[in-house]
Amino acid sequence: RMTYYLGIDSSTQGMKGLVIDPDAGTIAASASVSFKADLPHYHCPDGVLANADPLVKHADPLMWLAALDVLLARLQATGVDMAKIAAIGGDGQQHGSVYLNGRFDEILAALKPSVPLAEQLKPALARPTSPIWMDSSTSAECRELDAKFGARMQADTGSPAIERFTGPQIRKFAKTEPARYAQTARIHLVSSFLCSVLIGKDAPVDSGDGAGMNLLNLRALAWDADIAEFTAPGLAKKLPKVGHGVAGGLHGYFAKYGLKAGIPVAVWTGDNPASLVG
Repeated sequence: RMTYYLGIDSSTQGMKGLVIDPDAGTIAASASVSFKADLPHYHCPDGVLANADPLVKHADPLMWLAALDVLLARLQATGVDMAKIAAIGGDGQQHGSVYLNGRFDEILAALKPSVPLAEQLKPALARPTSPIWMDSSTSAECRELDAKFGARMQADTGSPAIERFTGPQIRKFAKTEPARYAQTARIHLVSSFLCSVLIGKDAPVDSGDGAGMNLLNLRALAWDADIAEFTAPGLAKKLPKVGHGVAGGLHGYFAKYGLKAGIPVAVWTGDNPASLVG
């Protein structure tokens, strides 16, 4: 058969790709991108933008898109037959969130191979930066969530309100930047954002990654309506669906790297669940 599979890991400081040959039990190719060495113009040398407040830790989501372009070009440059890749899976750093406006869907559907991903997706950002797992600026929001829901927060979402988790981060954003929150049509995790770009349409949030948000009811494996509405008005409508399995087929944009359009792309998970499974 000589079928390959591609796995992509988008971590805090870089992005890696691994092409495996399961029949031979070997690694057919690998490549990596360092945000510091390869993408210095995004000013995230350790994956984090400088901020006067030491508690605020954000990254530029456009950097992750630029890294995806560079990574796939480097994999292709290894000489591996990219056309043999039959499916793609991936993971993203857990707890990071990306805020998109109403243009996100139309821009994804119309991706042009001649224009870099970062340039095309920039107009779809409702918020120019993404809070990541290192952010600890949401203590007040965590207290508000715990005061409202008490022990139910931990019992139903798996943990008390935690500063780096997406729910408290969204609550802070809605409180401090209500106009931008109102313009936000979709809030993705790093994993579901990059998966969406690969398939050219909205991708689900994996339940393992979604469990680190203080928003997913683990009993129902669905967004908790009451917690979501208290977190921010109308939040449930801004969240992707929760899902697993195949997210969709690879968008034609990526054929320029030798990949076959339409091959299945699995729903991405978080780096912590991926490490646990590995």
